[in-house]
Amino acid sequence: MKLGFLILIICISNQAHSQDMRSLKFSELSKEISEDTVNIQVVNFWATWCKPCIEELPYFEFINEEYASVNIKVKLINLDFNSKVETVTLPFIKKHNLRSDLYHLTDTDPNEWINKIDPSWSGAIPATVIYSSGEKIFFKEGELSQQQLVDEIEKVLKHQKMTE
Repeated sequence: MKLGFLILIICISNQAHSQDMRSLKFSELSKEISEDTVNIQVVNFWATWCKPCIEELPYFEFINEEYASVNIKVKLINLDFNSKVETVTLPFIKKHNLRSDLYHLTDTDPNEWINKIDPSWSGAIPATVIYSSGEKIFFKEGELSQQQLVDEIEKVLKHQKMTE
């Protein structure tokens, strides 16, 4: 009986840590990023149908947990079709217990905002951007390794310490 109760508590606590996803337009996301001058923001654009995106999601979850105490916010920006959010995206998030801040861009024409992220971005995903004090300081189109991601974040942290 006690074992069953313990398993139930563990399952409930795991569910409590997974997050819902917030839907928004690019203009809202852009405003949120630019107004956050306190945190380093690691923003990753991904989709459930993108194999390299799925392979690197654990790296962002690692960053979200390991660097939470040093004002780093991980924002995972989902680019699945709006019609697939309920049936594909949300079940995927639940299954993989994603804990970073989760967003879904509802804009239907990515060509309206891709160049605003970075003029060199072709629109291919995954794509990652790091912002510090609301300013873009890193952009990478394509998959990152966990070590590459950690190295980029450490560079930002080192730079911040030097300027304080």
